[in-house]
Amino acid sequence: MERVRVKTLKRFSGRLLRSALTTAIAVSVLPGVTAAGNLDQGLSDPPVVNPKRFGSDVSAFYLGATGAYAFGGDDRFGLTGPGGTSEVGDLDLSGSLGGVRAGWRGVLPARGGRDYVYGFELGYEFGSLSDDASNQINGQTVTGGSEISDVFSIRLRNGLTNKSGTVLYFVSAGYVNGDINTTSRQAVQGGSQFFESGGRRSGFTASIGAEHNLTEHWSITGEFEYVQFSAENVDFGNGTSTRSTPKYRGLKLGLNYRF
Repeated sequence: MERVRVKTLKRFSGRLLRSALTTAIAVSVLPGVTAAGNLDQGLSDPPVVNPKRFGSDVSAFYLGATGAYAFGGDDRFGLTGPGGTSEVGDLDLSGSLGGVRAGWRGVLPARGGRDYVYGFELGYEFGSLSDDASNQINGQTVTGGSEISDVFSIRLRNGLTNKSGTVLYFVSAGYVNGDINTTSRQAVQGGSQFFESGGRRSGFTASIGAEHNLTEHWSITGEFEYVQFSAENVDFGNGTSTRSTPKYRGLKLGLNYRF
């Protein structure tokens, strides 16, 4: 009977020892497991760079570069001489233009969480738009041509932003001054004569477009514009002349840096 009691005590004490060891191991391991499982500790969300609202600055200066393709230009060429006016043809002025610009704009709050943006812009575009046309007049071939280049502009621009303030929808109108060159090649007996007349000429421009903020300082623009220069009578100095009326339409893309 005494032997049975001793065996029972040994078994019970062995169980208690194993239980105590298990508990001690769990207590020592669990804090490490808990720390390892804390996924929030030491982690943070990556920084998000949001485009700046146009309304964040009461006023701002900016510089930019532009590229444009002009098409649908028109300068109807008719040659006027002692015998009257003869139609030569319509000139479809087209070509590519590159440019630089600088401007200032101010911001006023508008309804619906939008901003009203207004300002002015100075621009210079290089490149040329040109075309020519030919026709038979009194049995002789006559060719007329026109070219537009080196266009300076002063524009007034205003518009409204979207509710987030990152996109500006605008219209602009202004004054342009460009170099207009008009030519005429007229066949004569034994060859041809070439006549040319050029000079600076004024006009107006109008456009509609949008500007989207990329970052706090950079933005991109896109617009559709119309440009028309004043009509003038061009005298070639040999008793002939033409009425020059150059104009064109174009799509323009640009990149601005705002200070």
